[in-house]
Amino acid sequence: MAVACAVLSWGAAQGAPVDARADGSWTLVAGDDLARALGAAWSDDGLAFTLRVATGVLTIFADDVDALWQPAGGAEPTAVSAALPARRIGDRWFVPEDLLGVLGARVDGAVLRLPDGATRPLVRPRTAVADGASELVPLGPGIEALRLYVDGVGGEASVSLLVVDLGLLALAFPEQQSALDAVLRDLRAEKVLFLTVTATAEAAWQPAIYVVQDGRETLLAEPFAVQVLAGDPDRVAPGEPVVAVAFLPDHLDLRRPLTVRWAGVSGTWTLRR
Repeated sequence: MAVACAVLSWGAAQGAPVDARADGSWTLVAGDDLARALGAAWSDDGLAFTLRVATGVLTIFADDVDALWQPAGGAEPTAVSAALPARRIGDRWFVPEDLLGVLGARVDGAVLRLPDGATRPLVRPRTAVADGASELVPLGPGIEALRLYVDGVGGEASVSLLVVDLGLLALAFPEQQSALDAVLRDLRAEKVLFLTVTATAEAAWQPAIYVVQDGRETLLAEPFAVQVLAGDPDRVAPGEPVVAVAFLPDHLDLRRPLTVRWAGVSGTWTLRR
């Protein structure tokens, strides 16, 4: 139980994923997902998107770098500008990341960090690679996670598994250093993968992955090689992620390419450089 509590702040506490889009080196986040993450009201009249939080009201306009911010109690809104314009894609609005500061939020690598310090995973359209269903997610300098996508009842790529080296996770989230160090001590293992499963609609999943190196394949499954720390080992749903750890065998070299296979999809990356 102590291990589960220590990782919830990065895993289950992330809550429902937030849709995101990249524009060069910048990120835009979906306005409706942002509102839900903030517990805020929002409105869309087709020409503008307005988000109301306790500290004020933000209004953005399609294809416009300028927005309006009215602090709570303020008599008049003030103009604020972003490096890139807000976007309306289909029937959804996307807010430039540099406007999030007025809301007390910010993009932090692969997550949206909220005013209270909680995080939500950012889900970007998957990157085409060899199997078309995986991508590398930068978490910090020299730290990458592997994300695998599978199709579910929610549609294409509606279930995802994020895999990261637990031993490096504190480098990406230094505020969790003490908790993550405690996790490693409690697990009494040096080679541990941290797993987070999320979904855009309720779906079944199986807590088992294969790891492959030098043609040698090893199954990691419950109850010994995989331990579910939070969530349901049989299902995942929006706002109900599953957090688990997988114990890697000693023969694996974390400084050489490692392949993870899950639910019929696979991806390869090097955990430590």
